Amino acid sequence: MKLIYQSLAACCILLISSCYKDHGNYTYDLPEEITVSGIAGTYDKISLVDRLSIDPVVKSSDPKAEFTYWWGIYETNVQGYAPKVDTIARTKTLDYLVTQPAKGWVLVFGAKNTHTGLTKIVTAGVNVVTQFTRGWYVVKDDGSKTDVDLFLTPSGIAPASKMINVFSLVNNRKLEGEASLFGFYTNYKSNVTGTMANTRALFILSGKDASVVNINTFKEIHGLSGLFYEAPAVKRPGSISEASQANYFVNDGQLHSIYSMSANIGLFGGRQLRDDHNSPYSLSKYFLTHSFWNPFFFDERSSSFVSATGTGSVLSSVTDGAGTEMPANRNNKELLFMGIKSSNPYTGVALFRDKTDPSLKILSAITPTSFALKMVNDTLESTEKLAMAERFGLIVADENILYFSIGNSVWSRNLSNGAEQLQVTVPAGERITFIRHRKYTGTTTAEQPFYYNYMLIGTTVNGNYKVRAFKKTSGNLAASPDFTMEGQGSAGDAIYIAPPIGNTTYPNSY
Repeated sequence: MKLIYQSLAACCILLISSCYKDHGNYTYDLPEEITVSGIAGTYDKISLVDRLSIDPVVKSSDPKAEFTYWWGIYETNVQGYAPKVDTIARTKTLDYLVTQPAKGWVLVFGAKNTHTGLTKIVTAGVNVVTQFTRGWYVVKDDGSKTDVDLFLTPSGIAPASKMINVFSLVNNRKLEGEASLFGFYTNYKSNVTGTMANTRALFILSGKDASVVNINTFKEIHGLSGLFYEAPAVKRPGSISEASQANYFVNDGQLHSIYSMSANIGLFGGRQLRDDHNSPYSLSKYFLTHSFWNPFFFDERSSSFVSATGTGSVLSSVTDGAGTEMPANRNNKELLFMGIKSSNPYTGVALFRDKTDPSLKILSAITPTSFALKMVNDTLESTEKLAMAERFGLIVADENILYFSIGNSVWSRNLSNGAEQLQVTVPAGERITFIRHRKYTGTTTAEQPFYYNYMLIGTTVNGNYKVRAFKKTSGNLAASPDFTMEGQGSAGDAIYIAPPIGNTTYPNSY
């Protein structure tokens, strides 16, 4: 019976179908297509200087299309949270002053057809830099206060323009004391982005003060008092350096450290003790360090070398390496200069003066091994020019040359054979304030216009400084500098900063 009912139902469906006439319209509209042109794939902009000025062309296959628009921007490479899109305009044409901090961003453009509800989204990369992320920095002083000038290099290593007193311009203060030293690190921890992370940080040292600034904005992260868990009673910075995966700060002759390979908040710990008996000590401003090797400092009280670890609370003892010609401990010497000569192999150079006989000066080639030092000595004759040296500048990794100044002249000494040669004489009246080897060979072909290898010679006269940049050939300086940076005050150091420059670009040294 069930089968009979199923058969009758099927027949009814067929009968109804045969009587139905199809009056449908099968002409379907094609899907709407929206196109956007006039937006580049990437933009390179300077924060607080450049604008994003874009007038895109928006077309639709819908003849009745009417659009609303919006622009947004969000940051890339975020960790721990989802990026937020900030709306920056609701017009088709964008004219926007870039205010974002230096890093990678994504620009978003949206066009919505209100007739159909269809939206077209287009994105573009925005590489934001700041006026502070590329150029030559010169730390200078007026005799009592220190500030920083920035020489801008938009298209090549030679400066095109300059900004004066950028530290006080941004931070509304100057550093106390005379200009001393720069140090640049990319592994310094700060929360300038809202979370504790590695920061491209420039340390600025003067005789009585110090500051670490975010190179993207040049805003101060910490002043000298804020750099330590406990503010130092005496403000007398000596040096900033990096070695054995830690940052080291010498203040008032005492050593403080931050171990950079673990979580930290960018503050230096308490002073490391000289030994288990807390013997007094006072470290020289000169040091011998390399990122992945042990650091070496010189205790001026005991005329002894010491080392350290980033996680320790007591300075490490230094022993005599095999074949040394000078003891590392209690050698009765005053350290006049020390710096790194090469990072591979790890070697250095030091100049000593005997405490008992000040006319006795010794130039030593230093080879560190673990916590031991081998020193090979070259006793200077009183007639040798190096015995009269006032300022020093060591070539790192290139020729085996030490530069030094006597009066207004710069000399070189071949460390292999002792030959001395006059290199440069600056105009009469100019006083030489520093000699520094800086070298940047870059990491990308795009950086080639900025590659350089210079000996920098800073001078001052009549309250104004000059920093001359000399090329060298086989250790000999060119007859004239490639360019000269000039400003008010007396210069203490100069450093070139660019986006690819990192911790190992400039080996730590005087």
